[in-house]
Amino acid sequence: MTTSQIESTPENRPLVAAVEQLQQLTDSLIEAGVLVHDNQGTPQSHQVLVHKFNQVIDQLDNLNTIQGMASYPIPVDIISYIEDGRNPDIYTREFVEVNAKSNARLKGKMENFGKLRDILSQKVVSEFPELKDTVEDIQRRTSGK
Repeated sequence: MTTSQIESTPENRPLVAAVEQLQQLTDSLIEAGVLVHDNQGTPQSHQVLVHKFNQVIDQLDNLNTIQGMASYPIPVDIISYIEDGRNPDIYTREFVEVNAKSNARLKGKMENFGKLRDILSQKVVSEFPELKDTVEDIQRRTSGK
């Protein structure tokens, strides 16, 4: 996610700041990886590496102290995904798929209850014509129209 994908509103400022700091942290970790890989074992390369890791530590500390991030809780399931080395986008995709299936099932139930209401209304009106106005009122109030 980039800062351009987040709507810039006052309540989203902490989120924008977190995204920017995460991008900086990611860049620093990549640079640290390159420094470790290319380390020559000299005092200068050791000093550069120590400086880079101190920078990473400072960035982690800054990320932890962003004001207003308490309003954006991270679900424990996502943290578990990350700890297990899995992509949190997979969690999001699975969550959306489960909700889509659940919504489709609930929509089917609602449609079937509507059909049951209509059939039952027809039967009640055919057996008890004096209840026609009451049945039509119930249908009108429960049809969602």
